[in-house]
Amino acid sequence: MRTSLIARGSILALLAGLFVGSALPSHAATLRVPKTAFAACAQINGIYCVESVLLKTAQGQSVPLMWVPNGNPVPQQPANAGISFAPMAELNAAKTVIGNGWWTDQYQRDVLTSGTAVFMDVTNLIGTGSFPVQGAKYDSVKKTFDTTRPTDSWTAPVTCFDPVTKISTPGVAWTSCFKSALVIIKDGEVKMEFDYTDATKGASESKRFATETFVDLKDLANTQQQPDFGAKYDPVAKTFSKLVPLVIPIWVTNNSLINGWDVAGTVTTLPSPVASPGASAAPSVAASPTASATATPAASPAATTSAAATPTPGSTPAAAGPGAVPGVAPAPLAPNASTNVAPPAEAGRALAGHWTTPLWNTLNLGQLGYDGLYVEAKAANEFSNNLFIDVLPTLTDASNKVNLASQPGSKGYALNLDPDITIQVNVRTGDMKTGVTVAVGVDTTVLTQNRGDYTLVTVEGSAVTVPLATDPANDCSTETGVAKANVRQFQTLIIPQNDQSGFGIDGTTGNLYVGSNGVCSLSTPTWDATNKIFSWEASAPHFAADGQTVNQGFYKAVIPFKDAALLFGLTNPADATTALTVSLSTQAGGTTSAISVISAKNNNIIIDVSGFNYSRPKLSIKLKKGYKPSKAKIASLPQPKVTVTCALGASTKKVTGTKPVCPKGFKQIGPRV
Repeated sequence: MRTSLIARGSILALLAGLFVGSALPSHAATLRVPKTAFAACAQINGIYCVESVLLKTAQGQSVPLMWVPNGNPVPQQPANAGISFAPMAELNAAKTVIGNGWWTDQYQRDVLTSGTAVFMDVTNLIGTGSFPVQGAKYDSVKKTFDTTRPTDSWTAPVTCFDPVTKISTPGVAWTSCFKSALVIIKDGEVKMEFDYTDATKGASESKRFATETFVDLKDLANTQQQPDFGAKYDPVAKTFSKLVPLVIPIWVTNNSLINGWDVAGTVTTLPSPVASPGASAAPSVAASPTASATATPAASPAATTSAAATPTPGSTPAAAGPGAVPGVAPAPLAPNASTNVAPPAEAGRALAGHWTTPLWNTLNLGQLGYDGLYVEAKAANEFSNNLFIDVLPTLTDASNKVNLASQPGSKGYALNLDPDITIQVNVRTGDMKTGVTVAVGVDTTVLTQNRGDYTLVTVEGSAVTVPLATDPANDCSTETGVAKANVRQFQTLIIPQNDQSGFGIDGTTGNLYVGSNGVCSLSTPTWDATNKIFSWEASAPHFAADGQTVNQGFYKAVIPFKDAALLFGLTNPADATTALTVSLSTQAGGTTSAISVISAKNNNIIIDVSGFNYSRPKLSIKLKKGYKPSKAKIASLPQPKVTVTCALGASTKKVTGTKPVCPKGFKQIGPRV
């Protein structure tokens, strides 16, 4: 018996195909995905809209983009956005440097170097209605705060970072993540809050801070120096016994570029001339009580879409040459025809606007010729509610009109996207439950979150080169086909399982994912239940547009553990690498340098095949005969999550986790489920 999880078709090659699902799921609901492109939520705040776009550069910078409508200029801001970042030195009771690199803004430095800051352990207030918020006034007689945190915020989901495993887990209840806290009070007002995953750290840190001192290093950092670990601080002379070259953390540099911070020690803030190195040359610095460099201040500025303006370079005088007359501008040179370079992009179809930042060129995002991105999210076609998301490069002219950035001479084809940039797109939809995701991109992930009024769909990945065919039926079926163009694209098709035409097989998770750059005929795996075989195709023209270079491809399938157990009978995911085999063949000719990898991690079996030649490779995964589950284990296998119901008077709350704990004051009622 052979069951196809999804019918084959020509997909994502300008998305001309029609997708057909399997039997209607029992939980089907009516979806009405708009057939026209979603507007930006900033423009039309509703259910079907593009909420945000975030880029991650190869240098690790996270760049939030802003929506700029067609015809509008990109907003500009002051060069430093009012934020001054610099380090502080942490001293013990003996005035010895035990930390020299806690970088903070001016507000935090003023508090910590004031000499009057009080550090208070407030762990006992977690989960109650008495926990203070930043700005709260403290009554030292009643020992209470005038403004407090809402009690329902304790179960709010947060991204929890485990300092031991170095793993961030989203969607964790606040009280399931943080176990202790302290606040810093100055002049009777809460200035900062530190939260810790360790239940004892709030108390121990508050005691330690009371014995230490912080020294503001802004002036010293502007000479590109900082005190060495173990150096002695002279509070009278305000000097350190030993200095070393300044080290600016990468995260400070990255955030300064995005947010426009003024960072001490960077070239733009260096004094002229630079002071000579030496311990005695240290500028005067203020000293005061301190906090630990290991804590992360809750008041740290967050990255926003209001990025700093790109500085306008000053005019550069023309170099003097033979015959130049002092004080007289030289005549402009005529273009040299032998060195003329074609424009990197041409304006294609008009677009409603673009997602961009004033720092686009400063961050080298425009090196391929486009100045922003347009996210075209809509139904795949007028006959379905499948969600198609296409990320397109944009080109803006002098009048701020936004068009598709097209390849010179070929306005029908978008400019290549940068493969070193990771793109994250957040789109709002109606109640959507994913059935299968088909992606043209590298390392694409899809996450859906129920936000009450809507479902937030987050798609993240990088662009991949796609050979496009003139006639898919012929160009992609032989070893003589030639692509009309090779274009680097990032596209995602999400086929829901709760649509009336539905997708899915009863019992599966709905989280099956496939990705490839062979878009002529790309299919999800076809399942042969009798022989326990997955097989699929991904085709493209054999040759690139030059008619000589052979197009190579990749195919990636992600199968959740639960689905593998249901379909394969692979009850122990740790056996995936030994119990499964991958084969690769083509209908005409052979294939070269194909690499196949099977792994089991993060709740999924991942099949990754790359380096094969197009046109029509056929790939299959087979369960070895006689397979019997082993006792092997996977370290990354998650612990099962359970839910408890907690009660406080008439109020009840549900807490979910591997070891759920009711908030303080609440008691568990009923069993764990």
